[in-house]
Parts: sequence; C-alpha cells; structure tokens
Amino acid sequence: MNSMDPQFQGTDDHPQKNMPEDDTPATEINASTSDPTDGREPYEWQSRYDPQAKKEIRLECAFLVVLLGFAILLLFSTWIGWWEQLLGLSDDRASTFRKYLYFASAGLLGGVAYGMKFFYRVVARGYWHQDRRMWRILSPVLSGTVAFIIGAMVEASLITVDLNIEAASLVSIGFLGGYFADRAVGKMYEVASVIFGKSTDEHK
Repeated sequence: MNSMDPQFQGTDDHPQKNMPEDDTPATEINASTSDPTDGREPYEWQSRYDPQAKKEIRLECAFLVVLLGFAILLLFSTWIGWWEQLLGLSDDRASTFRKYLYFASAGLLGGVAYGMKFFYRVVARGYWHQDRRMWRILSPVLSGTVAFIIGAMVEASLITVDLNIEAASLVSIGFLGGYFADRAVGKMYEVASVIFGKSTDEHK
C-alpha cells in the first residue's frame, strides 16, 4: 500500500469509495506515508478512539503479530524438513509437499504483511471500524490459499515464471502471490478464460 497502492484501486475491498470528496490528502487512506500528520494539528497527540475501540484495535494488532510469527515459523519448519519427518513422507512426496507448503506459508506471510500495512493506515487515519474485521482476519488466510493455487499453476506451466524452482524462488512467488492477491486472482481469471472460455454474458 504505497502512496497509491494498486491493491486499493478498483477492488471491492477498497474503502476509498466511502471517503469525503474534499482535498484532504493527509487523512485519505492511501495518502503517502511520508506525510506523518494523519490530518492532525501539531501537538495533537491523544487518540481519537474511545476505550472500547482501542481495546479491539490492540486485539486485532496482537492477532496479526501472532499470525506473522506463525507464518515465519511455518516457513522455517518447512525449510528444515520438520513436516516431512513428522508425517514420514517418502523423498518424492516430501519434495512435492515442501514445495506447496512453501507457496502457502509464504503466501500467508505476504497476506499478513499486506494486512498489517492496511491496518496501521486505517487506524492512523481514523477509518478503522468493526464491520471490516472479518476481512482483516480472513484476508491473510485467503492470501495463503491464493498463493497455494498460484504455485500449483506455476507447477502445471499454466503460468510461466522464468525462475529456478528452488526454496528462495518458491518463497518469493508465494509471498508475491499473497501480498498481491487481487492481482494474482486477476491472473487466474485470465488462465480460466483460456481453459474454459469466456461466459456468454461477457460476449454481449
């Protein structure tokens, strides 16, 4: 989510459509992070959220931090081969299992990174609210799922990626698939259109 994060443009999850029409770039959710004011005056340091909101914000922050730690731990345990030993997988199955676990765990990590970036922006700019909580909770999980399927499509050569398929490459693809999940889904749509053809509604 840079000064105008691509993921915030043209998506159903973009809250910008509900924002005021006036020129207030400091309070706009996608305002540059180089502007530290968040629409405040100098020395206006107290939180604008009431105690209940601050409690819920802290809980959501803790959830994201725990999920971040889990994603990193999952990546590390995959790297050392802990899961293959635990499940007693043969060499061939272990290699395949590790590959897809890299995709999923790195995608989860990317989704958490995206969620954290979104979270601190909406909190700082006053757009945090309870109704988007399910999105904030489920978005990293969805990112891991999308990255897993992107990995399967790369393996099936449905998506061409000019990279050596080794640990670092798998993690990179998974992370990007998770962080840019909206764009990844768009790419999956292109592949689906080639395989299944476009619907009759789209031809009208």
